[in-house]
Amino acid sequence: MAGVVVLLAAAGLVVPAVPAYAEEPVVDVGVAVVGTRLAANRTDKIAVVKVSNHGTVTPDLLALDYDAGDVDSGKVRIDPLLDECDVDGDEQDDRWSCPLRGEQIPGPGETVELPLLVIKTTDQLTEAYRATLAVSVTPWSDGKPLADADPANNADEHVIELATVSGADLTVVAPDITREIDLEDAFDDDPESAPLNPGDRTVASAYVVNQGDWFAVTLSLRMTLPAGLTFEQRDGDCGTSPDLRTMTCLIEPVGLTTREGVQIAFPVRVAAELDAPATYPGGSVTVSGTNLIDPPDEDSARRDVALPPYLRKVSGAPPITDDVDPSDNTDEFAAVVTAAAGGGPGEGGGGGDVGGLPVTGPQARLIGGIGVSVLFAGVVLILVARRRRVVLVAPQDEQPAA
Repeated sequence: MAGVVVLLAAAGLVVPAVPAYAEEPVVDVGVAVVGTRLAANRTDKIAVVKVSNHGTVTPDLLALDYDAGDVDSGKVRIDPLLDECDVDGDEQDDRWSCPLRGEQIPGPGETVELPLLVIKTTDQLTEAYRATLAVSVTPWSDGKPLADADPANNADEHVIELATVSGADLTVVAPDITREIDLEDAFDDDPESAPLNPGDRTVASAYVVNQGDWFAVTLSLRMTLPAGLTFEQRDGDCGTSPDLRTMTCLIEPVGLTTREGVQIAFPVRVAAELDAPATYPGGSVTVSGTNLIDPPDEDSARRDVALPPYLRKVSGAPPITDDVDPSDNTDEFAAVVTAAAGGGPGEGGGGGDVGGLPVTGPQARLIGGIGVSVLFAGVVLILVARRRRVVLVAPQDEQPAA
């Protein structure tokens, strides 16, 4: 995904933390849209609207405005999938004003990822269709809009495209690391957690979904942690950088059909000497893969095991590495660290003694068999919603606010 959180580090440099409280309050929110290109044979896709807080204070309210007036509703429509939106438009619903309040609003240094449903409304395309969607965000406090320190990032014009090409379309979301979570609980829908303190062990997660019209055969993943966090050492399909901040994995085969996804969780440690409370930006995850027009035949796959090591069966349709929409193949995240009670470091309970676990690769599970609007909206918000309570509604059930 396109960058939203400003990365404050270069190679080998320490990333300064964003303090939870600053002497001179700075209001600076931004918005970016990614993932709005649909593969030829897809009728819908969940794009991502990323709202970031680059400032040092949290506004009372964020007003999100969507303008799809340039979009031909006979070809494509959008729906923010958010509650409490006011809907407007001359002939069709093509403008939305949606508020974010309370725990929905990202704190300093944080980013919240919001779903945006893109729906193809025609099957008569003979060439690619492109139209512009405008999204803007305005911070409010005490019932009035606030002056933003960098108004240039308060709006994003993004092209919605109905493509005529096919392929896998991987979308990745990496939530901010905000809680201490045991590795053994990381795949629970609502894992037990505690505030993240210096010295704690927790997990860094990524959610990858194939939203294309082809089968994703392999998955390559590269995750870099914010400064002050390190991966726990492990063997297997993943390798780590010397400073233990970057993990690189090749998952083969991963076998993601359209609308299937995988969650990956890595055990990580927060340095005991980190200043807190503070937010540490600079985390990122990037995915890529190879894809085929159809899934490999299971019987053929089993026969391949018996082949000599220098042979590997290939499909009649050669694998390709081009992703239909690479704009959503990268996501950025931060770590939000709070001060432990009494001002000392945390107990480091989260994750347990992971160094001794017989783990040989990334922990993964498939999220398959559910509708796209629920699937990826849930993937995007599975951790975010726990503390921000973003409410999703089905498009046909959403009613304009009074």
